[in-house]
Amino acid sequence: MQTLFTPRRGTIVGDARLAGQALGFREGFKEGFKEGFREGRAAGKAEQLLRLMERRGFPMTEETRQRVTTCTDMPLLDLWFDRAIDATTLDEIFAAPSTTDRVPAPAPARSSEHTAAPDQGLTDPRPSAN
Repeated sequence: MQTLFTPRRGTIVGDARLAGQALGFREGFKEGFKEGFREGRAAGKAEQLLRLMERRGFPMTEETRQRVTTCTDMPLLDLWFDRAIDATTLDEIFAAPSTTDRVPAPAPARSSEHTAAPDQGLTDPRPSAN
């Protein structure tokens, strides 16, 4: 009968193996979190687009719902939403993007000087004229 050698804590090989596992777990967790966050944002945008289209009275077929809910392209979902505000047909909403379409860019990150602590009100960062 053959016994397999498994490195344990306290040995160079065992410690390196455990450190590698911990690093891999942390990196995998971060990537999984980012991926889940992106998927959640896309699902939220799709949900809002479907709601707007329903409120505007567009025919909501299973094909239309599938097209919207499976889309993960955030700028495209934003474009469809913007078009759905004024469109009169589904073809206007889902037409291929053209060079005249304004595809929204991601919002820039806000600097810390424009954010307030939870217990404070917003303050104007400019000096007062008083």
